[in-house]
Amino acid sequence: MSFQDFTSVNVALKKYNLFLHSEETIDYSQIPPIPLNEVIMELIKFDLKHQCGIISEHALCESLIYPLLREAWRRHPNLHVWSHIPIQVDDDLTGVPDYLVARESPQGLAELNVPLLIVIEAKREDFVVGWGECLAAMVAAQKLNMEITPLPIIYGIVTTGRLWEFAQLDNRDFTMHSFGLSLAQVDVLLGVLDYIFAECEAQLAKILIG
Repeated sequence: MSFQDFTSVNVALKKYNLFLHSEETIDYSQIPPIPLNEVIMELIKFDLKHQCGIISEHALCESLIYPLLREAWRRHPNLHVWSHIPIQVDDDLTGVPDYLVARESPQGLAELNVPLLIVIEAKREDFVVGWGECLAAMVAAQKLNMEITPLPIIYGIVTTGRLWEFAQLDNRDFTMHSFGLSLAQVDVLLGVLDYIFAECEAQLAKILIG
């Protein structure tokens, strides 16, 4: 099955025998906001103003989603952000997430190394379908990490570019954060993205120590 065949979280929960939780996994009030670079903010405002209503899915990723991921990535050199990289665990689980954050190859090789975060654009602003696709990709990432001890937590983001939602997959427990964030809260949003990237690096530290 393609990731996009998972049209809701329930489809993936049943297929992979996962357990769903809804909790405040991230305490926004405890995360320092990070001001977004003014030039990047002006470019985002320009795109929102001049492409409103006609912006394509590809343009949405490039204009709204990637710039924020890149700002978080700049602070975490041990990670690498992949764009539209194909993942195939087997014939039953394959697809192309919009973005994937993984360990930076120690040798500088262009190969996927310990996937830790999946980012999916909610096509047509449909978060139900978006989370089905994201959870399927998170399961795929987890399967790619199966030989690692301890098994890393996989983080997930589904976003329209304007609205952002967060979740994590810890073994068989899939936990969705109770509240999302808006692009209008961009400083808080960037702080949360930085926090998630830091959590990904913390997973790598456990792997390297364990």
